[in-house]
Amino acid sequence: HNGIDNKKFFKIENSTKDQLKEQFSVKDKKVFVWCSQDRPKKGLHIILEAWKNISIKYNNIELWIIGCEPKQEQEGVKFLGRIPNENIAPYLQSADCYLFSSLCQEGFPLSLTEALHSGCYCIASNVGGVSEIMQNGKFGKLIETPHFVSSWEGAIIEFIEQPLKFDSVPENLYTTEAWNLGMNEIIEKAKSRLD
Repeated sequence: HNGIDNKKFFKIENSTKDQLKEQFSVKDKKVFVWCSQDRPKKGLHIILEAWKNISIKYNNIELWIIGCEPKQEQEGVKFLGRIPNENIAPYLQSADCYLFSSLCQEGFPLSLTEALHSGCYCIASNVGGVSEIMQNGKFGKLIETPHFVSSWEGAIIEFIEQPLKFDSVPENLYTTEAWNLGMNEIIEKAKSRLD
């Protein structure tokens, strides 16, 4: 994996989170974030379908879509468009839950890792390297059947009503700094073999 910048993506204090939520005009809402390019294999269509049913039951929730152009207007959904990576941290830090609905074999999903480090409760498809990043469900909820809208509905409602408890991600896990150290070790071992 490439690693993330944990000086930018980190969990903030509750008081700072409250201030951010106030700035984003979502002070009394549970905020969900989905962030990716809008391609069918990223599963946004499944999340939006699940949201239709969920937003009927709950009015204190909002879904932020980052990374794609607006679609048809939908209750409780805001399309924020493309946001440069250096500006995404405050959105993740103010969010309560991150939805990673990929339907393809992901390698090392940076956005999911950034969300974990930012303190989001993460709900993610159990495909490819996602299970490794989430350490088999130690850091968040894994969806075994991500192609089914009902799987996402159930997990989102569970978070709203009675969220599961997960371990916090260690500060240096999956960071650029840790990656650099690991690569330096590999390089030094390779050099010693050549000598």
